[in-house]
Amino acid sequence: MERKKCRNARLLGVCLLSLFLVGVMASGQEKEFEFDVDEFTRKAFSLNGYLEFRPSLSWLRQTSSFYTLRYYDRDKRKTLEQGYVALLADLSYRKGIFEALLEPYLDFAVSPFESEAGASLFQGYLSLKPSPSLTVYAGKRTLRWGKGYAWSPTALVERPKNPNEPDLAREGYWMITADYTKSFGGALKTLSLTPVIIPVSQSVNTAFNKQEGLNFAGKIYLLFLDTDIDLVVLAGKSQPTRFGLDFSRNLRSNWEVHGEIAVLRGLERSYVQEDGQIHKENFDATKFLLGLRYLSAAETTYILEYYHNGAGFSSLEMGDFYSFVDSAYERYLLHGDDSQMKEAAGLESYGGFTPMRDYLFLRIMQKDPFGILYWNPAATIIVNLADGSASWAPELTYKGFTNFELRLKAAILTGKSREEFGEKPNRFRLELRARYFF
Repeated sequence: MERKKCRNARLLGVCLLSLFLVGVMASGQEKEFEFDVDEFTRKAFSLNGYLEFRPSLSWLRQTSSFYTLRYYDRDKRKTLEQGYVALLADLSYRKGIFEALLEPYLDFAVSPFESEAGASLFQGYLSLKPSPSLTVYAGKRTLRWGKGYAWSPTALVERPKNPNEPDLAREGYWMITADYTKSFGGALKTLSLTPVIIPVSQSVNTAFNKQEGLNFAGKIYLLFLDTDIDLVVLAGKSQPTRFGLDFSRNLRSNWEVHGEIAVLRGLERSYVQEDGQIHKENFDATKFLLGLRYLSAAETTYILEYYHNGAGFSSLEMGDFYSFVDSAYERYLLHGDDSQMKEAAGLESYGGFTPMRDYLFLRIMQKDPFGILYWNPAATIIVNLADGSASWAPELTYKGFTNFELRLKAAILTGKSREEFGEKPNRFRLELRARYFF
């Protein structure tokens, strides 16, 4: 065990040293502003993406329920060192009305407990554009529906966002889809239609739903009275009909308001009852979001959002889960039986990014503070309005090297016992992310 810890600690040290060396090599590459005509000539083949190194150090909260679930059968530890390497490539070919795109994602994660490598295809599709107003796609594609920054209730055919990192690339689904756009003169300036067909089988789109069959989704986009409006719907054999609406409007040049609402039918989840028994239920829920975006004269951007998750748990329901974990752990200590611990770990709804009902999100970003170029500080705050627990995440990004980005980010989780962020396994986390773009 000690030998494995040393090996992983050395690997983490190698990651940190690699970041330092890359920074030293890139320090001489100051940005130069040049005009190259070839850069504006569209090439048939293009390749871009990034290589990412991300070591982190977490200080753990040993009294929390999710710490107990994660480490009950492992050596107790106060800190956790992790290393992460990822490669995202975007290879495309364009010729006339035809386009082909491949976006593979490779990653490798290491911790004192295990090492894991993964490979995914985030996107991979063919498209035809027979006219300027029509494009047809077939393959694996990531759609971007919704106007919310941290959450998107109307993103009915997407994988959920991580509100702590909402800008991260996400894996898409296999589908056939199209975009048709028409412009008008008058109150309605633009109309766009996006039909979507999503198949589900034992080998295709299994993460979308377990029920096999064809699913049909659609989005109608309107630019009406200078307001962006989307109407979305999802129906099919895999799940009951769901629909939603979102909007975005500039109140002034530096003020924007946006909102979303979605009605979701036929949701499924497993939950712990007050008596400690695990049950399954089907239910309907409504999710909605309201947000503001403001850009100050000093180029400070503020994003404020309120999110209501009608499918989330109440404080009492989360308390039942924490009590179940406590009793399951006592049973494990007394009898060595971890069956209930495994059952609790399998209740994924409790361990999601924001599993409860009401949240407030605030992000503040400052461009070039005090006239200092390339340095961009930011901070993200997520507050659980039911219990007052919160996640505080200050960060500092440096982009002074050509094609290179450094970001140092901390995460401080505050909350008492039986409060959401007080029951997370980490109480403080420090992460360094280095990306090389090509």
